[in-house]
Amino acid sequence: MRLWTFAVTALLVGCEPFVPSGEDGGAVDAGGQVPDAGRCGDDVMPAEGVVVTSTGAVSGRLSGDVSAYLGVPYAQAPVGALRWRAPEPVACWAGVRPATTFGTVCTQPEADGGVSGGEDCLTLNVFAKRGVSGAPVLVWIHGGGNTQGSGSDPLYDGQELASRQSVVVVTFNYRLGALGFFAHSGLNAESDAGVSGNYGLLDQQAVLRWVRDNARAFGGDPSRVVLFGESAGGQDTMLHLVLPGSKGLFQRAIAESGGTYSTTLAQGLTAYQPVVTGAGCAAAADQVACLRGANAATLAGLAAAIGPLAKGMRYTPLIDGVVLPANPVELVRQGRQHDVPVILGTNAEETSRMVTPVTTDAEYQAAVRAQYGVALAQQVLTQYPSSRFSSPRAALVALTTDATWSCPIRRFARELKATQTSPVYRYFFSWRSPGPAGAAIGATHGLEVPFVFRSFAALGFTADASAQALSESMQGYWATFAATGVPMGSVAWAPVTADGNAALELNGAIAPLANVRGADCDFLDGLVP
Repeated sequence: MRLWTFAVTALLVGCEPFVPSGEDGGAVDAGGQVPDAGRCGDDVMPAEGVVVTSTGAVSGRLSGDVSAYLGVPYAQAPVGALRWRAPEPVACWAGVRPATTFGTVCTQPEADGGVSGGEDCLTLNVFAKRGVSGAPVLVWIHGGGNTQGSGSDPLYDGQELASRQSVVVVTFNYRLGALGFFAHSGLNAESDAGVSGNYGLLDQQAVLRWVRDNARAFGGDPSRVVLFGESAGGQDTMLHLVLPGSKGLFQRAIAESGGTYSTTLAQGLTAYQPVVTGAGCAAAADQVACLRGANAATLAGLAAAIGPLAKGMRYTPLIDGVVLPANPVELVRQGRQHDVPVILGTNAEETSRMVTPVTTDAEYQAAVRAQYGVALAQQVLTQYPSSRFSSPRAALVALTTDATWSCPIRRFARELKATQTSPVYRYFFSWRSPGPAGAAIGATHGLEVPFVFRSFAALGFTADASAQALSESMQGYWATFAATGVPMGSVAWAPVTADGNAALELNGAIAPLANVRGADCDFLDGLVP
């Protein structure tokens, strides 16, 4: 889910073309390496500033000490017959492809009711500090409820993270909404695996394969790749821990405000029927052909009947038995996850911008009854009485934050801890902006993101010394984790133990916490079947 909506804009305006120098005058890439021979791009004459990838040569632009390669295709455009198919490899291109502007964002609905973007959107962006070699690679999955967002959002500008931490940062677009997660019996029938949906996840795997094949060309180390993301991107990161097709493509993972979902392919086939009807294909003899011929903007604007936070537009990965074999938690219980170091974390007031506005205890109780039903509501109200919090609204925020994020993340951390040898770390982000706005929304969903990327300017926010220091610390933890599998900083970060309660609090003062909402999560876990 996006916290802020931004116009997609090319960053680095006014930057000079990237012109690295080699002592021998030969062609060098962003990491100072001579490109490998025998690959696409052999038709390109040696030239400074050119990086040869597995599909051809690209030239980027330099901003400060970071070279940015923008809008690089990692798969063919999923249009026509390729709509709702696994991503296809890109053919080699001739010459040097300019990579100085972001690619088109994937087709998606906007807050004003319009639709933006296009289907020819499977591109990625690489930010690499000039001169790095063998650097960790951080691959970011953007949020947006699997329905909105892009890797080119200014909030995810990799410039500062790459520069300050000497890492390679990759952001990218993947198919969204009905174009990325739609399932249909006709699509099942034409698939060799007999399943459909999850095209957005397959796009993400294609990016990881591209990173494996091309990281060295940009100064990165393909054996030190961390997959990280927030919200839907955090959810998808957690799913990649158990997707068979993702095995070996990354060595660490960071899920910021993620989650796991248990929607099956059968449920998806029902929930996505409104797409068929809305596209005018319900009466078609060949519904798949009709849908493939439908306007992309029309499809992107259609609602799916799924999800508690849907607001009418929820699309989600599906348990199909192939791409996602089973419920992610159950797969972890069976020890079928990829055994890699993991950081999981949540924010203190995730739902502060999502909950129904309540001002009185009566309104709060009504909201709880609407969510849990009369039978369970009294138990919930006993555990979360409004008198325990600063206001009825604060009580609702605490309850919904715990139920949707804090406690499911603790459960997942516990399961990982019990079944893998690699460490699991947990954070609790509690920073609040000074002033009335900060008091109103607290540590809301997505607020940690500009600290990770140091992208405060994207919000029009001037970070004070305390916020800058926290950003520096968080970037350091993320980067050392990418490099070593252990997040290191001024305050030691211990892995979780069996109960999953411990976490590192990320605030103006960073400190270990022995127990993050443990009693409340014990209670809520008791309500989970």
